[in-house]
Amino acid sequence: MFPLMIRNFQIGKSETVLEEPKPALRNKSIEKHQRLPYIYDYTINEPDKCKDGAPFLILLITAERWQKEARQAIRQTWGKEDLLPGVKTLRLFLLGKDNKWTDDANKSLVEESQAFHDIIQQDYLDTYRNLTTKVLNGLSWVATHCPGASYVMKTDSDMFIGTEYLINSLLKPDQPPRLNYFTGSLFINGRPIRNTDSKWYMSPEEYPENDYPLFCSGTGYVFSAGLAGKIVEVSPSVRWVYLEDVYVGLCLKKIGVQPVAPPKGTDFNIWRVQYTDCGYSRIVTSHGLSPGDIISQWNQMQRNKHTCVSTDEQKPSSK
Repeated sequence: MFPLMIRNFQIGKSETVLEEPKPALRNKSIEKHQRLPYIYDYTINEPDKCKDGAPFLILLITAERWQKEARQAIRQTWGKEDLLPGVKTLRLFLLGKDNKWTDDANKSLVEESQAFHDIIQQDYLDTYRNLTTKVLNGLSWVATHCPGASYVMKTDSDMFIGTEYLINSLLKPDQPPRLNYFTGSLFINGRPIRNTDSKWYMSPEEYPENDYPLFCSGTGYVFSAGLAGKIVEVSPSVRWVYLEDVYVGLCLKKIGVQPVAPPKGTDFNIWRVQYTDCGYSRIVTSHGLSPGDIISQWNQMQRNKHTCVSTDEQKPSSK
């Protein structure tokens, strides 16, 4: 499952650089993480994203190569890096590789990367059962290339994220960043699904225990950026499971950090939320949106959010 790392392709700010790995030239953080068997070399990287200063929030978005429309929708809406004046955010799409891609598909991805500088691609196969690999590699990138960030949010490409609400109401950039903080849609009594027809089936061989640890849904969770390196460091001693959110919960338990429910009123929704102008201006996540839905609902919310009075609007409902 974890092949040897063979090469290191990096996309710079102005050109594509292809070179063989040179371990002696890597800094200590990269060297340390690349000794782990499931931290892969980059085929596309943005190592200088934080050179102009550490961001307040990093958005780590899992995606696949073919989801170009979704990436573009996110760039135009909740993933804008200049969304809030004075609050530095950073957007990164996490991708693996597929040996069936054509040369034209790979060329298109390289061109997209050179245009937007927000794609991180590594040498693992991009499959659902490699989602834990994808997220761990993203956390390794944070720890290696942007350790001074305040917070990270991991989410998916079919999500609507209330970035402004998240930053102003939950993370609060005018206050000192919290340490060892982890929150999202909290699963308190999660249990492995033994039904083989389920997408989330977990065999007794993979996970023999009857209960999962505390964990937050992988649709969107937020955490202190300093936890990224701690999770990567402890990961070799944690039983590997393909459900990324459960695996991160296992790592947090190992390092003694307990995920917490978000404050009342900051909604992390694991299902799609029925759109209302004021409702969407006061949620963190809504799940299962198409690129067109993301753009249209974002634009409508921007037009009408300033007319909302929080005490008068009811919470949105899920469907």
